[in-house]
Amino acid sequence: MARKVGSLFFSTIHRMARMQRRALKLVSVTTPKQRKPAKRKAVKQASNTKPKAPAATPSQPTGKGIWQDLLYATPASGTELLGRMAYSLYRPAKQPVAKMPLIVMLHGCQQSPYEMALGSRMNQLADKKGFVIVYPQQARRVQAMRCWRWFQPDAEHGLAEADAIASLATSIVRRYRLDATRVYVAGLSAGASMAGLVVLRHPHVFAATAMHSGAVLGYAHDATTGLRTMRKASPVDPVELINPLAHGTAPSGRPLLILHGKRDHLVSMQNAGQLAAQFAHLNAASASRERVLAQGTHREYVRQDFLNGNSIMVRLCLLKEVGHAWSGGNSKLKFSSKDGPSASVLLWQFFSMHSR
Repeated sequence: MARKVGSLFFSTIHRMARMQRRALKLVSVTTPKQRKPAKRKAVKQASNTKPKAPAATPSQPTGKGIWQDLLYATPASGTELLGRMAYSLYRPAKQPVAKMPLIVMLHGCQQSPYEMALGSRMNQLADKKGFVIVYPQQARRVQAMRCWRWFQPDAEHGLAEADAIASLATSIVRRYRLDATRVYVAGLSAGASMAGLVVLRHPHVFAATAMHSGAVLGYAHDATTGLRTMRKASPVDPVELINPLAHGTAPSGRPLLILHGKRDHLVSMQNAGQLAAQFAHLNAASASRERVLAQGTHREYVRQDFLNGNSIMVRLCLLKEVGHAWSGGNSKLKFSSKDGPSASVLLWQFFSMHSR
């Protein structure tokens, strides 16, 4: 029965994604056919030796810096991760990178780091603002559609992935001597929900997080409840669900930016409001007035801040013209929309307000 439900869950995601791509007339960008797969290089945890930077290839996502496909040796685990995680690293053209911030970017289902980078245009922003990006890759051997398993928050699945992602971020900070007080995690769809799980699990590693088109946390525990959460959010008080996921000693805050398209037919917009309630509770924050920005344009969105004193701890942005896609991105990529404000710029602005 569980297998049938799981098949229904992922076939539904695939079908809805296909319908959305047809409706928006999106085309998927692929790398050249004759390009040989990049040889991945293992990077061990806590190593102080920097790998030599390879020359940039024509097929790398746009950006003037250095793109590398690598492997990370994760902490010992009895899960399907098998002690390794593939990832891509982007270092901006501005050198040296020491003391720069780090942003961890988590892709959605059916995506790769390449597509996440190209669709969001984050590499160009990194060149301009001066930060390093790491793009972890969910493996097909772990999840057939490359979905991060936020809907299974247990030690054998979602929590193991969250721990590996946090360990990778810590390793990158150490290796390149980045600013450990300015480490952030962001994601789209399944990557968004995983980003939330990561920061709840490791609040002392990350200064803030951003969730674009993500689902509320704590209600889903398998494929069935994962699909139900995506469609209808949580039927119970979301605040009651979040406390068990808040790991260890409570930090000073868990700042969160929430972005969600009002035309999202894959993940209900109710999830955005419930996420705001969850993180407002964790940050002891109160809601301010709503503001409408870029009114009357294709970039219009409603913004509401949740404050603790004078600090913006939670920012909720509801995007008028956007569906289940990265707002203000490269519309030639699936799950990326030219409409709406630039999600990449919004998350950088929010991250810039917070450090540990």
